[in-house]
Amino acid sequence: MTKRIWLAPSAFFPARGGVEELTLQLAREYQRRGHEVSVIVHRHPEGLPEHDEVEGVRVARVPFDLPGRRPALIAGYPISMGRQLGVLRRLGPAPDVIHVQCAANQVATLTTYATLRRVPLVITTQGEVTMDAAQVYQRSSQMRAVLRAGARRADALTACSRHAGDDAATVAPRFSGCEVVPNGVDVSQWTVTALPGSPVYAAWGRHVPQKGLDLLISAFALVRKTVPDAVLRIGGDGPESPHLREIAGPGVEFTGALDRKGVQRLLEGCRVAVVPSRLEPFGIVALEAMAAGRSVVWSTNGGLADATGGIGWGVDPTDVEALAGAMIEANARPVAPDQVRAHAETMSWRAIAERYLAIYDRVGRG
Repeated sequence: MTKRIWLAPSAFFPARGGVEELTLQLAREYQRRGHEVSVIVHRHPEGLPEHDEVEGVRVARVPFDLPGRRPALIAGYPISMGRQLGVLRRLGPAPDVIHVQCAANQVATLTTYATLRRVPLVITTQGEVTMDAAQVYQRSSQMRAVLRAGARRADALTACSRHAGDDAATVAPRFSGCEVVPNGVDVSQWTVTALPGSPVYAAWGRHVPQKGLDLLISAFALVRKTVPDAVLRIGGDGPESPHLREIAGPGVEFTGALDRKGVQRLLEGCRVAVVPSRLEPFGIVALEAMAAGRSVVWSTNGGLADATGGIGWGVDPTDVEALAGAMIEANARPVAPDQVRAHAETMSWRAIAERYLAIYDRVGRG
């Protein structure tokens, strides 16, 4: 049966990141099955068009503003929410399901809309409770209250990893023991190539403290004492780039920002991929490396165990000596490319979409 589905992420293109990629991939999978999909997202910055289309997916941007701490805005919030609800009503018939991915400003209004229009509501945590760069959930009692209210109203709660679900439960207890639906990967976009013989390591992503690239550089200096011809190639950029270049020693190379083809080339030239995040709710980059047939050294701080299926080398990256030891071991005895690729194939976006559609069916019947 064809469904009208609203996907409501915390952010969407032109912003880029894991939640944006997840939303786009789910929308595509749903459309392939004949469902009618719209992405409903906060209009930020305000200059973005209210109505848009991104790679064949309809997008509606709504000013999902919360009042914050200012008394005048708090007093006027019922009027503001009324305007937001009016924007949603003008989008046409109510959807058959609303799916929030990464709870943020959108939760209060969409929860109210779902209640008024009797629409099933699904909320998926993507680690935002502890992973938000601005630490909004730590600073804002308003955000915590909104998440608790949304969780109480939701017909289903899920998390991208057990770690993310447990974190969300510290704010909204109803997330405790919620179903884990991992994020996925489009394996068709990645090609398995033969492992190079040279000891080359690769890492990529945003250059921010959370990603732990400074820890990786420190560990790599220890690796070079055992494997003197080792090379570490780091892709991506960000605010930490100048610092990372400053602390980088011999054998460290920076590639700059990479598109998907650039990441494929980076992986083709490496023997081992490393994901050294201080905290990672899931870790799509690990799945991408596995889809390309590369062993992964991954952080045990977060949800990477769910992403990797425990394959490879899990290590606390803040223990730099342990991280270096895992990297040396992975280079000496990498997991067979076909084995890691096989795991990635079980995590295809098609499989993830089917799991979510089953949840939609379940809450729709309820």
